Amino acid sequence: SSPPLEPSRVALAAPRSVFRSPDPWSPVEAVTPSSAAMSYGRPTRSPSTGMLESEVSQADLMHSGGGVLRTMRPKTEPLWRTHDLKAQKAGQRGTIYWVGKSIVGEDGGATGQRTKGASYHGEWGGNKKEGYGVQVYPSGEKYEGQWVRGLRSGEGTLWAPIGNGKKLRKVYVGGWKDDKRHGRGTCFFKNGEYFQGTWDQGKMHGQGTLRYANGDLYVGEWHQGQRSGKGTLNKANGDCYEGYWLNDKREGSGSFFYAESGKVFVGEWADDLPKAGIYTQASANPDQAGGVPTTRGLPRIRLALPTEVLEGALAAVRHARKAYRAKNMPLERLFAEDEVDALRGAFYQAQRSDGLAGILEIQALCAQLGTEMHVERLRELLRSTGYLPEEQQDGELEAIGVGFEDFLRVVAVLLEEEAAFGAGMEDDGDGGSSAMFSSSADPDE
Repeated sequence: SSPPLEPSRVALAAPRSVFRSPDPWSPVEAVTPSSAAMSYGRPTRSPSTGMLESEVSQADLMHSGGGVLRTMRPKTEPLWRTHDLKAQKAGQRGTIYWVGKSIVGEDGGATGQRTKGASYHGEWGGNKKEGYGVQVYPSGEKYEGQWVRGLRSGEGTLWAPIGNGKKLRKVYVGGWKDDKRHGRGTCFFKNGEYFQGTWDQGKMHGQGTLRYANGDLYVGEWHQGQRSGKGTLNKANGDCYEGYWLNDKREGSGSFFYAESGKVFVGEWADDLPKAGIYTQASANPDQAGGVPTTRGLPRIRLALPTEVLEGALAAVRHARKAYRAKNMPLERLFAEDEVDALRGAFYQAQRSDGLAGILEIQALCAQLGTEMHVERLRELLRSTGYLPEEQQDGELEAIGVGFEDFLRVVAVLLEEEAAFGAGMEDDGDGGSSAMFSSSADPDE
C-alpha cells in the first residue's frame, strides 16, 4: 500500500521515424520506443557510460545515426594550464627554470639534446615578473634590475657572454621601459666604443656623448640613433668640427679647425662636405719655420664685394639643400612644442574629410599665419620641397594633399624663405640669416 516510486528517466533507443520534437533548437530528438516501458523502482546504470540513468538529463543526450542516445563529455583544460593558474606566482620566489627546445637532427628525428634554457630569480606579481629580479636568457645574456608586468622597466644592468660564455661583459646600465633602453644610460659596445646619454625606445636620442674606438669624441644632440642637431666632434688627430648635423652627417652651418695647418673653415656644409664659407689662418702653422715671404712685383689682389659673394654662395647652398633638410630635419628643431600645438589646432579645422590638406587649405592656413600666398607660389613651394611631383597636371592638383607632419615642414620652408627675403631687403650689410635651418657665417671672423 506504499505510494509508488517516482519513475526514473527513460533511456530511449528507437528509430528516428517515430516522432520528433517540434522545437527545432532542442539538443535532442525526442523519440518514443514502441516497446519501451516505464521503469519503477531502483534506477539502473547505463551499460555504455556507467552513469545512473536518472542522472542523465535530456540536455546531455545526443542522437547518433544508429538511433542510440549517448552522453557528451565535458571539455577539460590541459593540465599545464590548470597548474599554471593554480600557481599565480606573487612575491619573492625561488629560481624558476625554463627547459630549452629539443634539438632535431638532419634526419628529422630528435637527438636527445636541448638548447640552453632560461632562468629567473626574483619577485613576481600577478603571475608576471614584477619588482626586482635576475633573468638569464638562452643566449647567455643576463639582466639584473627592475621589472614591470613581465618587461624590463626601471633601472637595470645587462651583461653579454664573452667567448664560450663563462665570462660576462657589461653591455648597458641605466633606464629601461617596455623591455627597451629608455632614459639615462651608458652602453658599452663590443668594439670598445661607449655611449653615455639619453635613450628613447632603444635608440640614442637627445643629448649624449659617444667615444669612438679610434679615439674620436662626439658631444651633442642625437635623433633616433643618429647625430642630428648641434654637436661637436673632436678627432684624435686634433681636428675639430663644431656645428649642425643631420642624419649622422654634417649639414648646415659649422666650423672646422684643421690642427695640422692651423686653419679654420666657417661656412655651410651639405652631405658631410664644406660648400661655401670663409677659410682663414686661425693660428700659426707649426710646420712653417719662418714668416711668409712677400712679393712686391705683383699688386695686392682683393675680392670685390666679399660680403655679397659670401652671402650669395651661402644662400645658393641653402636653396639647393632646402628640400632635403625640410624632409629629414627633426620637427623639434623646427618648432617649439607650443607652436606645434597651435598649428595642429589650425590644421584640424582646415583639413579635408580624408584628414589631409590640399593647396587651397594650405593657402587658407598660411593666411591665418599672416602670409598671403598665391596658388602659383604655393605650387612652386610644394614642388621645390618634393611634395608635388613635377609631372603633376593642373587639373589633378585638387587630389594633392599633405598630412600634419608634412604641413609643418612646408610651413618651415615658407618661414625660411620669408626670413631670407626680409633679410635681403635690409640695407645694414649684415646679410640674411636662417634661424630655422642654419646660421650664416660672419665674413669678418
